[in-house]
Amino acid sequence: MPRLKAVIDIDAPREHVFAAAEPLKMPEWTVHVSEVTVTEGDGKTAGTKDRTIIKVTPRENTLESEWTEYRPGEAWARTFTGYLKGEERISLAEVDGRTRLEWTYNYTPPFGFIGKIGALLVTSRVVQNNMESSLETLKRELEL
Repeated sequence: MPRLKAVIDIDAPREHVFAAAEPLKMPEWTVHVSEVTVTEGDGKTAGTKDRTIIKVTPRENTLESEWTEYRPGEAWARTFTGYLKGEERISLAEVDGRTRLEWTYNYTPPFGFIGKIGALLVTSRVVQNNMESSLETLKRELEL
């Protein structure tokens, strides 16, 4: 299971960063998430379920997620299945008057052994680049 991590410091209060980076807002700042739709729950607490459309390969794929953590201003996390199986988490901390956002993304690639080889050679680097680019976009939007 590839374990990816991206970290960025943003010159904005944690509450503002969380509001912009929470799961339902991901299509606004991420490279690879085009849609997040709540399918069960209130979209504000752990236990919420969503359908996420991602595009890491040339075609869009669907993930079904369950939120395992949702603490405004601090962190959110979810597990997902579908095209990929795994988990992701965004956590926020105040560091030197700025907000440090840490995004971890752990997944099992599709297609068994062939998918693992592809993840080692290409896909994990693509996802890592997408994460880093997405965080730069979020930073630019929040530091206007």
